[in-house]
Amino acid sequence: MKNRVIAGVDYESFLVQMEEFHGYRSPGMLVGALMLDRVLAAVGEAPYLNVVCETVVCLPDAVQLLTPCTIGNGFLQLLDWGKFALTGYDRQTLKGERAWLDYDRMAEYPLVRGWFERTGQRKEKPPFQQLAEEILAAAPVLIRHRPVTMLRALKKSAPVTTGPCPGCGESYPLHLGKACPSCMGEAYCRPV
Repeated sequence: MKNRVIAGVDYESFLVQMEEFHGYRSPGMLVGALMLDRVLAAVGEAPYLNVVCETVVCLPDAVQLLTPCTIGNGFLQLLDWGKFALTGYDRQTLKGERAWLDYDRMAEYPLVRGWFERTGQRKEKPPFQQLAEEILAAAPVLIRHRPVTMLRALKKSAPVTTGPCPGCGESYPLHLGKACPSCMGEAYCRPV
């Protein structure tokens, strides 16, 4: 895999960066990087690049590692749809490219299919290198993509008005209602 470049990064460097960022060598991040590579090539120079990931696992980390789009700056949006797909687009023109894995073509690639379907036991998983080689070989067949036009930019550009919650006193976006979500019964933790 010498001299292979994915989304502008040398493959071996990408593996090191992946491990540092994600915590381990992830097949999902590798697939995500290959999908992102296709999308970026199709979108071309996009000074206002945004990316939408249709899953919250692995794909967002590939995007954050290889583009300036992050959850924190809002240029990466996450949809918890459980679909291994992503879309890159220019938020000014709303033109972009969507990539996804073609499930129907996976039968030819048993290691990829086993990883994707999570059918193998943890102890029976193939070594990353073996799975990575099949992913790299299968990518041209399994990664589908097509141009899209966004219905709207998903990143809100207007500032969000905030104020203190009458219940807890913490700041929250006022458009959420008369009190913060936690005080309205949606708390995810409780004080000890």
